[in-house]
Amino acid sequence: MSNRLLLCALQAVLVLLSGCSKSKGPDAPTTTSAAAPAPPPAVCQASASWISNPSEPTEVASAETFCDFYQFSWQWFLAQVSPANAAAPNGDRVFETNRLIDLKKPAVTDQCSKPALTGRAAAAKMLALRDLKPVDFEDIQADGNPLYDQSGNILYYNIWYSAAECNATASGFVANTLEIKAAWRILAAPDPTYYTMSASLAGADGKPQQVTLGLVGFHLVNWTANHPEFLWASFEHKTNAPLCDGTSATSGWSFTSDAAAQCLAANPVPSGQISPNCAQYKFNDVGTSTPSPPPPTDTPDQVCRLYANGNQPGMSINGNDNAANRAAIIELNQQLVGPDGMLTRLPADNPMAVWKHYHMIGSLWTKGGAASGKPPIPYQGHPQGDPNSPQRGSLELTNMTMETFEQGDTSPIPNCFGCHNYDPAKPLKVSHVATEYLLPSTTGQSK
Repeated sequence: MSNRLLLCALQAVLVLLSGCSKSKGPDAPTTTSAAAPAPPPAVCQASASWISNPSEPTEVASAETFCDFYQFSWQWFLAQVSPANAAAPNGDRVFETNRLIDLKKPAVTDQCSKPALTGRAAAAKMLALRDLKPVDFEDIQADGNPLYDQSGNILYYNIWYSAAECNATASGFVANTLEIKAAWRILAAPDPTYYTMSASLAGADGKPQQVTLGLVGFHLVNWTANHPEFLWASFEHKTNAPLCDGTSATSGWSFTSDAAAQCLAANPVPSGQISPNCAQYKFNDVGTSTPSPPPPTDTPDQVCRLYANGNQPGMSINGNDNAANRAAIIELNQQLVGPDGMLTRLPADNPMAVWKHYHMIGSLWTKGGAASGKPPIPYQGHPQGDPNSPQRGSLELTNMTMETFEQGDTSPIPNCFGCHNYDPAKPLKVSHVATEYLLPSTTGQSK
């Protein structure tokens, strides 16, 4: 073979080996396009350590962005719903190792001086019906009207408080003071999408019946040195109730029938409204008065949420950026309990996996821990709201299991501060638990 032919042969081999030929035959592989760029990281970041190694921060980060408040609340929530320890009876979670309010009537005062009630077994015996209540009486919920799920069963409630709350003085609370209020519904059958406990409750015939209760609502209230008005965070089961604007799923709700949800979807309206075409369902209507205590079973209510994450659209008149507030909540919910969230990816046998079926609704606080004052949103008798209000966060915050019938501009108590007004001159009055159950005889701040 001539040198020229040899050189050509070597060049051909090199071309084949390097894939550098100028043309491709019909069977040549096509060039793949570059991978799509990764989506930008969330502005408000969650951390897997909140689940694997939960901790409870003592203060909101100093920048006090919306994200800082929601990171604080999620960290406390995940720490409180984590398994307590190997020695805890019945697999209690941390929140169940706090002290329980004794809900017997008449109310037992000075409970800090009484033996502490703790644990899930005690919680099952300290349940209260959602019932009518006087102002400042915290054993039930905001307006006291009973709520019935789609099986016609009434809701039940527990309240826990930390031992630190008993160290309060007339001048205020101390670090690690917290309160938790939980709402439960009777489950027709065991359901792995709920955190549950067993309880013996009186049935319609007055006889005790053993039931499984599923957690549907969870208020978590924290005191910090910079926020003595308390930080009011609220969590719910994802299937409680749809949005009133018609953008939610049309079936599978605990407090809304499929027909009612389908009516909302067929008649979309702006946020904060309910279509008049669905008036027959009487959404969020307390109905006629009920006896006290109300019956354990009755006609199911029809419930919908007026404001997603407790925010009206746009900027509030007091400068609260509602869009930024919602964005922080949504980002953390997506990272933790979204389709590919950190909790969602946990194996079913992980004790934290059940919390993928819950999400944060929002939180409420005041700028700089100021007196809560008047809300910046419209409410009963005040169609404009207060532009100088220090209230921040989810200004229309309502939990569908605890403030169901106090939503919207016609409510006299449009958010937590409507009942829990914070006045630095009487710092304990912000907590009905403290002034009515725990410390009334020592602080002089009972009603």
